[in-house]
Amino acid sequence: MGVIATNENQLTLIYSSNTRVGRWTLSYLEGIDKPYLAIDLCKTKVADTQWVEIAEKLNVSVGDLVDKREMEIEVENTSDLDDNDWIKVIQKNDKVISYPIAIMGNKIKQIINAPSIMDFFEVDSAGLEQSPAEGNTLDIERTTDDETFIEGGNI
Repeated sequence: MGVIATNENQLTLIYSSNTRVGRWTLSYLEGIDKPYLAIDLCKTKVADTQWVEIAEKLNVSVGDLVDKREMEIEVENTSDLDDNDWIKVIQKNDKVISYPIAIMGNKIKQIINAPSIMDFFEVDSAGLEQSPAEGNTLDIERTTDDETFIEGGNI
């Protein structure tokens, strides 16, 4: 059993409001009507064991979560740092997690660009992947139950 509480119906975002991608990703979440829990690393610390679990679930080392360009320590060779060293770096400087981490149920992803947070939600594209240039008739039937569309009208 993991130490990170997960929920299939709520996204957990671990981010730093001191980073551009973190702020933008949060703004995407605020713009949709879905439940989420935002953990801002500049206000709330994540436990050391949780960092290890996050890295394991992402199949990376703890050091791979760190944006080395944001490090405020002078270390010439970071290959000598172990997970404990990287955790200390993260706990002292939230900006090193410049790419937020999104968790929803068993799905986990480090968000490199803010719009990719939408991958966690089933957004209905209503035929946007189809092309009339290929001679296809567009299928614009609703694919989700809780959406409402304008029926029978022209836009």
